[in-house]
Amino acid sequence: MRPKAGVFCHNGLGDGVNCLVLSNTLQLNGWQVDTFQNTIGSMQEWFPHLSVQPYPPLSDLPKVLSSYDWFFVVHNDTHEFVVKLIQEGKRRFPEQMKVIYLYPSKHIVNEPYYTDCLVEPHLSIAENLRLFCEKILHLPKISKSNGFIPPADLTHRKFPKRIVVHPTSARLTRNWPKEKFVKLALHLKDEGYRLVFVPGGAKEKEEWKDLSDLGFEVPVFPTLDLLARFIYESGYLIGNDSGLGHLASALGVPTLTFCRRKTWANMWAPSFSKGVVVSPSSLIPNIRGLRLRDRHWKKFITVGMARRAFERLMQTTEAIAKLAGPTKSPF
Repeated sequence: MRPKAGVFCHNGLGDGVNCLVLSNTLQLNGWQVDTFQNTIGSMQEWFPHLSVQPYPPLSDLPKVLSSYDWFFVVHNDTHEFVVKLIQEGKRRFPEQMKVIYLYPSKHIVNEPYYTDCLVEPHLSIAENLRLFCEKILHLPKISKSNGFIPPADLTHRKFPKRIVVHPTSARLTRNWPKEKFVKLALHLKDEGYRLVFVPGGAKEKEEWKDLSDLGFEVPVFPTLDLLARFIYESGYLIGNDSGLGHLASALGVPTLTFCRRKTWANMWAPSFSKGVVVSPSSLIPNIRGLRLRDRHWKKFITVGMARRAFERLMQTTEAIAKLAGPTKSPF
């Protein structure tokens, strides 16, 4: 009988995109897998072989606990259902309840189950999940793929000069300044690129709608699926450390990401396909109590740095494409 697993992932978009590496690898090894996550469900067409469901109500906890042989909780202990799931699971079958905390050090959080998944801080999240399947679960078939299968009616990077710009994120402290995004966009527009801004929620869309006056598009996508389709056929994505960068990377679209710290980027930068991360120089002091680099990282990343980084990304992407020869998609 095939093992049954429930994978419970944090609801952030980037968490969901990366978490499917675990679900997909379990499925490749013959497991029956249900993934619980509230963000990526509208993209079910992209992974028809993987069941993704919204989080169940707390009243369904007894049913869930009796439905699976294994439980994997990835980067999430704040949801009420998950808190109870971990408590009951660790009490009743501790070895089959794995809590996976994707932090570079056990000292960052007070995590009693850190040894469930020993994280390598110099490796990406996707690679750490791959290692978990290899070193902890000892699965024979190992993959870093999250199982995305693009819809047949799409053409990968059909519009190579179209750049999706994601200037927001889940936290304001992660956002490169608006004026710098605009200056970079104007430069790229002069270089012949078509810039399309995709802010986050309704409030952010309102704050960025004035860019249409500068000739930039600020479209609205009713679902994540429609946005994914748009990104898949675009040439590049530029944005902050956020979920859309991970989505673009998983779709084979080259990414340019702004991140306040290199060590954080080692784990959390988009990693499924070619990308460049721009962060402040490590020579800038960041001693405890002062944290000059962390507090003022937005000042230390200039528009000139971003322009040069995009040039590197573009040149590398073109070189890889020439070596690979004519192809429609990396999938």
